[in-house]
Amino acid sequence: MKLKIVVKAGLLASLLGYGSAVTADWSRETILNFDTRKVLVTLGDALAVHDEIPTLEESTFIGRDQEDAEADLDELVEDAMALFESEAINDLRNQYRELEERIDEQNQKLSKYRHERVLAVEDGRSLRTQLLPGDTLKSYVAVTKADFDMLIEATENNLAAYEAERALTITQMSQALNAIGVDLDTDQLEAMMASVVGDDIVSMSVVFNAIKDMTTQLAELTQSSGEDLAYAKKYYGMVIVLHRIMAHMQESFIADVDDKYLPKLAQYRASAKSNIAQSRGLMSEGGNEETLENNIQSNRLTLQVIDLYADILENQRDKIAAAHEVTMREMKVADNTYRTVSLSSSVVSMIREGANTFDQLISLQMPDIREFQNAEVREEFRNLTEQLAN
Repeated sequence: MKLKIVVKAGLLASLLGYGSAVTADWSRETILNFDTRKVLVTLGDALAVHDEIPTLEESTFIGRDQEDAEADLDELVEDAMALFESEAINDLRNQYRELEERIDEQNQKLSKYRHERVLAVEDGRSLRTQLLPGDTLKSYVAVTKADFDMLIEATENNLAAYEAERALTITQMSQALNAIGVDLDTDQLEAMMASVVGDDIVSMSVVFNAIKDMTTQLAELTQSSGEDLAYAKKYYGMVIVLHRIMAHMQESFIADVDDKYLPKLAQYRASAKSNIAQSRGLMSEGGNEETLENNIQSNRLTLQVIDLYADILENQRDKIAAAHEVTMREMKVADNTYRTVSLSSSVVSMIREGANTFDQLISLQMPDIREFQNAEVREEFRNLTEQLAN
């Protein structure tokens, strides 16, 4: 089923240079439009290295060894992975991230202008802001309350336009993902994109679906080769490389969660608890109770969101880890079969069985999306994401 959307021209189109209108025909074919010929070349190169590994010494001081070949194979796996990425979805993701940055910029400007307005002493518009063109130049010379009122209004208009365009972009992304079988509504997708692993989950969903489609093409190529065992075996060997691509992405995801994100969250949790203890100590010493109680409540919210964040990451890590076990098991089975296969007539069915396995893996690691309880939790979640990403 093809989903068609039209993005109407708006303020952001002129601000970001996206053009007056964008029309997209979201179908599985337009989203997963990888170059099969390029993929076949890269998979063939990877398979050649895969076949070379057993012929090499495990480790040697001079000459090529298995470690060198494994490094080359990993590089080819990453090249193939890049070929499976969807340009359409990547463009939408980049657009969404750019809009988030611009919204943050506008919010910072808004806070600054409101602060400066309080400090301004005169009411009327200054001559310089009336004569100078553009909000940026006006912001350099604004001195009166009316000057800052003008800047605040312009910033609020920009902010509304960016937020509307972000909502439209997330709708487009939801429709594009739905076209390849990833069923996330806009609220679920926005919650996922707010996470530090959101982009990784989208990438895996796209690449794994592309791998499934590529496997179907390999079955067709094998069938068209007739009884040629050499071709049949080569195409089946490429299925092993496809398994390795999946394993590589899964391993990278698990390592990021375990080695980067969860340890950072543990540090943030310890810091928030320390801040609460310090605030209570200052209260007992006669410090301002209202201010310190607000600090305590703020840190309690931080702890609540940290626990939510850690729970989401751990659950997704566990899903990916379970899928990774299946990937490794099936890759070993495929490798064993590849080394012993002797009849081309059986290869087509085996490759199609691999496509079914890939379909199972896609469903195994689909995230459990939790939408935010309120705007306060969402904002704190986004703040944590920004810290985790740095």
